[in-house]
Amino acid sequence: MNNAQELMDIYNDLTWDNYYELSDAIVKFDKHNIETEMMRQASQYSYWQGLCSMAKRDLDYANLKFTQFVASTRKNFKKESSVKLTAKDLDDLVESTDSYTLYNKSIMDANYKYTMIKGLVQALEQKKDMLQQLSANNRAETKLYN
Repeated sequence: MNNAQELMDIYNDLTWDNYYELSDAIVKFDKHNIETEMMRQASQYSYWQGLCSMAKRDLDYANLKFTQFVASTRKNFKKESSVKLTAKDLDDLVESTDSYTLYNKSIMDANYKYTMIKGLVQALEQKKDMLQQLSANNRAETKLYN
C-alpha cells in the first residue's frame, strides 16, 4: 500500500481511539537524528495538511447538502400547505423531520473529523518548533566544547 492510500485509509477510519495513537505516532522522533527528522517534517506536514483540506471540503459539502435540504423541504411544505405558514412554522416542520437530524449528524461528524485532523496538523507545527529548538540547542552545545 502506498502512502497516499494509507493516509486515505486513516482519514476514512479516523476515530477517537486511533486519533490518540496517531497523535503519538506523528510527533514521535529520533532525538539522535534531528537533521533527518527535520528533512521529513515538511512532507509529513504537507500530507496531513492535505488531509485537513479534504476534511474541510467534506464539512463544507455536508453544510451545502444541509442548506439545500432545508431550502427544498421548506419550499415543499409551503407548496403543499393549504394555509399560510409562518417562517417559524416552516422551521418547526423542517426541524422535526428525520432527514434534518441525519443531515445535522453528518455535519457534526464532518466537523469532528475536521477538528481532529486540524489538531494533528497543529501537533506537527509544534513538532517542527521543537525540532528547531533541539537543533539550535545541539549547535550551541557543540560550540561549548569547541
